[in-house]
Amino acid sequence: MVLRDRKNKMASEQPLKKKLRRGNNSNSTDETDFIHNLAESGVGNDLSALHLSFPANVNEDDITLNTVNSQFHRGKSVFRTSELSESDQKCMEDKTQDEKEDYPTTSCYTSSHITTCENISMQPAPDIMVSSFVAPLICSNFDRNQQEETDESNKHQMIIDTDEEETETFYSYLVKQCLCEIPDSILRKPFEGHQIIDENGSRLAILSEWSTSQVLQFLSNVQLLFDVYLKQNNNGHICSKIVTICNTFVHNEHNLIEQILSLCETRDKYVNYLAAKVFSSFLIIAKTNINNEWLETIVSFLTVENTDYVKMNFALEIIKRVVEWKNVDIHVLEEPQSQDVAGSSSQNVDINVNCVTVPYSDAESYDTSGIKGLIIKSLESKWPELINKIQYLITQNSSVEAQTCILTFLALWESTISVKANLSVVDTKPFYAHLENFVGMLNSNLPPIIWKQLLSLFNEVLCYGSTLALQDMLPEDTCQLAHLIVRYVKDFRLLDSLPYRRSEGYTVNSFVGTIPSTQPTQSNIDKILLQKMTLLVLKSVAITIKETRSDSSDSSVGSEDYDFSHDMQLIARSIRDVLKKVDVFIKVSLEFHPETPFSKILIHLFSDQDDYMIESMVCTLDITTGISYQNALAPDFIAMLNPVHSFIEFLKIVSHDSDVLLDYLVSNETCFLLYLLRFLKYTRRNWDVFVNSCYEGGASRTNELDNTMTVLIRLKMQIDRLVSKDLFPYNINPVLRLLEICENLYEGNEYS
Repeated sequence: MVLRDRKNKMASEQPLKKKLRRGNNSNSTDETDFIHNLAESGVGNDLSALHLSFPANVNEDDITLNTVNSQFHRGKSVFRTSELSESDQKCMEDKTQDEKEDYPTTSCYTSSHITTCENISMQPAPDIMVSSFVAPLICSNFDRNQQEETDESNKHQMIIDTDEEETETFYSYLVKQCLCEIPDSILRKPFEGHQIIDENGSRLAILSEWSTSQVLQFLSNVQLLFDVYLKQNNNGHICSKIVTICNTFVHNEHNLIEQILSLCETRDKYVNYLAAKVFSSFLIIAKTNINNEWLETIVSFLTVENTDYVKMNFALEIIKRVVEWKNVDIHVLEEPQSQDVAGSSSQNVDINVNCVTVPYSDAESYDTSGIKGLIIKSLESKWPELINKIQYLITQNSSVEAQTCILTFLALWESTISVKANLSVVDTKPFYAHLENFVGMLNSNLPPIIWKQLLSLFNEVLCYGSTLALQDMLPEDTCQLAHLIVRYVKDFRLLDSLPYRRSEGYTVNSFVGTIPSTQPTQSNIDKILLQKMTLLVLKSVAITIKETRSDSSDSSVGSEDYDFSHDMQLIARSIRDVLKKVDVFIKVSLEFHPETPFSKILIHLFSDQDDYMIESMVCTLDITTGISYQNALAPDFIAMLNPVHSFIEFLKIVSHDSDVLLDYLVSNETCFLLYLLRFLKYTRRNWDVFVNSCYEGGASRTNELDNTMTVLIRLKMQIDRLVSKDLFPYNINPVLRLLEICENLYEGNEYS
């Protein structure tokens, strides 16, 4: 009966699939607690079901409490229920000697009685550990079964120990960014999987059967492998064995790709995140050498009828990472000192000096346009359906899971149309549709975090400083979005719907967003939301002005055309109304003085965001130039958007340091080159306006002209030195000539 009950329990609970533990921790167990399970099955804890009789000197209560005889503990220090007599000690010594002779025959259950030494004392243990049993516990048949299971368990433990040791060895070499010295027997072991033992014997477990810690360790190793591959590919030399392992992934030799995709079924957010990251890195390395079914599986997660938020976000993250990926910029401290070294870190030179590398010098080895094109084409077919699903989620679902999918989708949309993605205009054109639908969804009920992501998307579409300001003819879709933003601000009170102010008890943290706070001194104004909204309006106005100016250059429209001039007057008035609303909105929101010029407010609003600040300066300069060119309400706009006042305030923000301006010119993080070039042209054409603007404000402004020109002259001298040594990264001569012209005008000015 004992054996039958135990067998049923083993089959139902499958104890061999439990994670095995190492070490001598007495609290760990690899097997199901037999006596405990009997109790769970309805058998009384008094062991009456065993139909065993006990000698008078055996404490039955100790057995009921899952205790074992002290001779089975091999001398472990345990709590004793009673003191041992001399006869007890003699029996213990005899039993210890018997244990040394393999298995004893004097301590087993025979018939219904226990044959054992007299006066033995029971000692308690917290749990019965089958893996720690050496002597038999119940009967000889049970001894053999128990020993076989213990052997299998120990064998399983040895397999796991070996797997973990090989994984650690692989990881230690991978950190050094070279696998040449790793033995071939270990090289592929971490990717072949863990062995498990079940009713069918020993077999390789698929990823979903691994423990969470093992899956995370495996995915981390794979991601590190891919990162090293991509970094070394950028250097032109890759460790040959790293290439070999990556090729096994590309060819799916271990059938791991489908298993990684299937990990989205697990509801562990860490596993899902890492699996998506690994799979996106795999696509970047494999490029077009992939199975189309993998892409179809990913895209199918986006449009299933019953929305699975976990799978949907999993697919969006993969696509977004591939689209966003660009060439790795190696930091100067990580540049290899020798091309014979696989590792890209100088500290690994001595370790990896014998690395056998494979040269990758062709541009195609690092070109990801192929896989990006496949991803975009797969996404394009599902785009209208996906747009409808996201719109529904925005209006109907406020759960955290739904908002996560919305934010990931909007970030993917922004990356897709971004110029940084290096996608062709033909590939990205379908993704400019439906933008107007989301403008109409901006209202006070929309969560601030979704507001912020939508404004980022619209700002990326209206990429004025990077592309649109340089184009003569603007795309129709972009102009329609700009017109819609202007109309919503003017007629539909879009600014009043902006949820930039948090309720009492909350504050706005620039890193984590809105958080609870009991400190009244902390700000409850979301400045980033104000910045994104203001910049979007400025871009929309600048694009509208640029579009009308491009139309006026048409030879079919005469300068005396009354209708065209009248239309320009109406457009100028509408734009003035929009900018007035923005002016008042910012002053009220951030408590500026009502008389503060709008041009100065913008500089202080964007003072902590260099790219926003400089792009806003480009917008205000182009708006002023465009309106002045048409002679439409020019005095009003010059007073409100005076670009000279903006430049003077900008110099104050940077402490009149010409080095900062030089850094902006050398860096590609802002559009300062475009701004400085256009501002110097404006200054050259409007020198009197420049001088008068510097002297506005009375005695306090008497030195502004000198201060401003001093910075520009220093900048010219610094550029001269770099150009003479051929150290400037691009042709800066147009800016240099304009700086010289302005310096000559300054030296010949009667006020100097």
